Amino acid sequence: MMRFCVALGIVTMASACSGDPGSPDELAAVDTASSFELLRAGHHGYGDHDDHRAGSRAIRGAIRRGADRLAAVQADTIGDNAGNGVTDTDPDDGGWDFIIAPTATSHSAAASPTNLYGETALGAWAAVDSGISGNRALVVTLDAGLGMQRDPDVDSPPDFVFGVLLAELADNPGFATIARQHYDAKVAANGGATGLGTLIRDSRHVRNEDGLIAYDLGWLTISAAALDAAFPHAGYDADASTYAGIVVDDLTSATPRFDLNNPAEGSYVIGLAWSQVAAAWLDSRPLFRQLRGVLLDQQHGNGSWGTSQTEPADDLQSTALAVETIALTDRATQRSRRAVRDATRFLVRGQAASGGWPDATSHELPLIDAEILLALMLSGTEAGEDGLVAGTPLAATQRAAVSSRVPAAPLP
Repeated sequence: MMRFCVALGIVTMASACSGDPGSPDELAAVDTASSFELLRAGHHGYGDHDDHRAGSRAIRGAIRRGADRLAAVQADTIGDNAGNGVTDTDPDDGGWDFIIAPTATSHSAAASPTNLYGETALGAWAAVDSGISGNRALVVTLDAGLGMQRDPDVDSPPDFVFGVLLAELADNPGFATIARQHYDAKVAANGGATGLGTLIRDSRHVRNEDGLIAYDLGWLTISAAALDAAFPHAGYDADASTYAGIVVDDLTSATPRFDLNNPAEGSYVIGLAWSQVAAAWLDSRPLFRQLRGVLLDQQHGNGSWGTSQTEPADDLQSTALAVETIALTDRATQRSRRAVRDATRFLVRGQAASGGWPDATSHELPLIDAEILLALMLSGTEAGEDGLVAGTPLAATQRAAVSSRVPAAPLP
């Protein structure tokens, strides 16, 4: 099976096409790597790109500060990585709170939700793997890995790919084995990959969260690809195709749950973004081109994306996930490259002095902080000497406006 994904090299393009997202030739396969292989490559990229670096100085600084923020608000278990005392009030479970105040300097005393581990920890992983952050961010990932080892309920879609990537980062295959055990148990409990994928699809539909179907199943597609890389010939690649197939079958059905032609759908942009991963995995090029074109049409002039037509305000999470998924699928066109460049500029400018990304309602979600870090790492946008921020220092007042909706988190 051919999967059309491009390398994560840096390209600076000052202009972009304003109309058609690209001809079939432009969006043709230029690399047979899966989305997981592109994620796994991290800052190393594909091919010999002399200009490939982990982004501009502004991006690197944003990632470094963001990783420190994740460390400070984690319920640390190894020493005092959070910097709030060896004896503290947090639950020592290696996780994060869902919502915190922008002024928070540590984790609360409440237990960490189990569905935040992998995706949040991937923000710290991105900082380490890109060579931007060092031991403190590495300890963040190890704390989250220990939390996953201790709690079998840490088994949400992004958790499994995190376990595999942590195993490679720490040179400790045990983390991949833990991810495999949790994944296998979850799949078995739901009657196989088809049963699990269908359950997630229907659970989101019952909650009127059709835009998040592809979000969960897209992460499962990448997670299954990760497990296939760690444990080849065990059938995980077939699982990846099953999850992607559920998304594509829904998109192309006569009465889809997530209707890509209805921009009023809840979490519409997230649905478009993650549907790209499913279409790319199955090499469904006409559908992919349609998804990419509609997604780029939704981008605002300042580089951000909104949530949907009914919630058009600039949205941090939608923007981060759009960048992630464009980078993980196909960025072959000038228009796609410019979209990523403009979006990273928006995200860097939205960072607060604390290193986090508070929203317009004065809340901060470590999950979204991490999604932005991963997006910035994957973007690989080379904008030159602080070109993204035009020399303006970051300040707490430079925050991006977002809608007041409850942001998406993976299903437990």
